[in-house]
Amino acid sequence: MKWNNFTYQSKMKLLPIVLVLVFLLVYSLTVSNTIDLSKQVKQLENQVEKLGDAPLQVQILKKRLEEIEERIGNHSGTITQEDIFDELSIYCKRNGLTMREFPVPHEVSKDDYKLQTHQVELEGSFKNLLKLLYFLEQETYLGKVAATKFLLKEDKRIREEYLSLTIFLQTVR
Repeated sequence: MKWNNFTYQSKMKLLPIVLVLVFLLVYSLTVSNTIDLSKQVKQLENQVEKLGDAPLQVQILKKRLEEIEERIGNHSGTITQEDIFDELSIYCKRNGLTMREFPVPHEVSKDDYKLQTHQVELEGSFKNLLKLLYFLEQETYLGKVAATKFLLKEDKRIREEYLSLTIFLQTVR
């Protein structure tokens, strides 16, 4: 079969078929590889962009770890009931609060750790009690403030109501 034997009309009918076949051949051999490689390049560029922030992320995480260790880790085992009592009594004198109860701490042991929960009941104005909570959580470390409970109580002797705050401080040894 020679190309010259075909009529002009038959050549025109074969031309789209041949063009489609040539296009598919070119696409499969070159263009598809290029598209795949461009997708890989975009993925790798995204990974490089993420890794570009890695040193900054590492610094941020190290700083957070230092803050956590400073607030918790460095103090574990060094805080005693007397330390808590002394610090709270000084704070109460300065800010017009009254310490109502300071019972013996509840202690739980597991493995090599001892978790002590100190319960402190204080009396005073709402504002001063909130300032105390802020002091315990942000300005000093006497333990983790695990829970708080505000109650309006009545003193039966003088028939007067007062605001009571019970704080549960936890320390790990």
